[in-house]
Amino acid sequence: MNGYNLKLENGRMSFQPERDYKSKILFFALLAAGIFVVTPMLHLYRDIQWCVMAVGLVSAFTALYDFIFHFNVTYIFDQYTRQVYKKIPGLFTRKIMPFEDVFILHIQEDGLLHYALSHKQNKYGKSFAISQPFGTNRKSQIRQEGFETEILTEIEKIIHHSV
Repeated sequence: MNGYNLKLENGRMSFQPERDYKSKILFFALLAAGIFVVTPMLHLYRDIQWCVMAVGLVSAFTALYDFIFHFNVTYIFDQYTRQVYKKIPGLFTRKIMPFEDVFILHIQEDGLLHYALSHKQNKYGKSFAISQPFGTNRKSQIRQEGFETEILTEIEKIIHHSV
C-alpha cells in the first residue's frame, strides 16, 4: 500500500502509519515561510512584528516536530528476532515488544477508529498507533478496508508465522 510505505523483505516488514501528516506539515511550513518573508516588508510596530514572528516560529517548530516525530515514524516487524521496533530515522530505533506480547487494539476516540499495538498483559496501558484515524465517510471507510486487508493481514502473517 503506497500510503503506508509498506516494505516486505527478508523476513522483515516495515511501514509508516502516519503519512497523512504531509499536508499539515506543508501548511505550517508554508505559513512560517510566508510570515518570515512578508512580515519584515511590512511597516509594523515592533511589538506587533515580534508577535507575528512568534506565530511564524511556532508554526515552523510544529512543522519540524511533526516531520521528525510523526511523518517518518516506521514500525519494523522482524521475524528473525521476533521483535517489533519503532524507528525514527536519524534519531533512534527502539525495541517495543516481542511478537508474543503483541495485541492489536481497535480504539474509538471522538467517533474515529484507529488501530494500535499494545501489550497483551496490559492492553489499555501504553499503546502505539499504527494507523491514522478513520472516519465514517465513504473515503475513510475505503482507506480503512485497504489498511485492514493489506497492512493488518501482513502484521498477522508475520507475527503468527513460525521461524
